[in-house]
Amino acid sequence: MLVQLSRPLVFLDFETTGLDTQNDRIVELAFVKLHPDGRREPLVQRINPGMEVSKGASKVTGIHTSDACGLFWGPPLKKVGAKLAEFLVGSDIAGFNQISYDVPLWLAECKRHGIAFELGDRKQVDVRILFNTKEPTWDRFLMGPRNLSAAVRHYCGRELVNAHSAEADCNATADVLLAQLDRYPDLPRDVPGLHEFCQRNRREAREEEAGDKKSGNSFA
Repeated sequence: MLVQLSRPLVFLDFETTGLDTQNDRIVELAFVKLHPDGRREPLVQRINPGMEVSKGASKVTGIHTSDACGLFWGPPLKKVGAKLAEFLVGSDIAGFNQISYDVPLWLAECKRHGIAFELGDRKQVDVRILFNTKEPTWDRFLMGPRNLSAAVRHYCGRELVNAHSAEADCNATADVLLAQLDRYPDLPRDVPGLHEFCQRNRREAREEEAGDKKSGNSFA
C-alpha cells in the first residue's frame, strides 16, 4: 500500500443541514476505516438533526427536512454517539476539506450532545489541501472548483458516482489519496508526515475555499 499506516486511518464525510460548522447538524455520516493491511471497514449512519435542512443543502444532497426528521430516517445523534466515537478510537482522521469543515462540525456536535470524543494527538490528512498544494495552476473558472468530483476525475480518471452519499464520498476520498501518493513521489508516505504537510499548507486551502464560496461552489 502506498501509505504507511501504524494505526487505522478513518475517512469521514457528513451530509448536513447547512454549512455552519457551529450551528448546523449532521443528517448522514460515514466513517470508512482504512486498516494497515489495506482493508476498508465502513460505518454509515443516518441522523435525525432535529432542525430544518436548508434549501441549499437539500438541492445538493437531495435530503429534505421531511426525510431527515421523518420517522424512518434515523435516530438523534445522542443515541448513537457512543457507537460512533468507539469506531474512531485509536485512529487518525482523513477526509476532503475535513480540517476546515467536517472535524469542527463533528466536535461541535459532540459537545452539543455530550459525546465523549477528543481530537487529542490524532493526525489529520486533508486530501483537498493536497489537491490545492500540488496543483497550483488549477484554474477554477475554466476547470471548475477543486471539489471531490474534480479530484476523482483528475486523479482517478473516472466520474464520482453517488456524489453526496457519505459512504461513496469517503471511499472516493480514499481512492484520491492513494492516487495522489502514486502521482507525487515527493509527498510523505506516512500519516504523521502528511499531517505536517497539511498543517503547513492550510493557508492556501483557506484562500481556495473562500474563492469557492464567492463563486457559489461551497456545497459542490
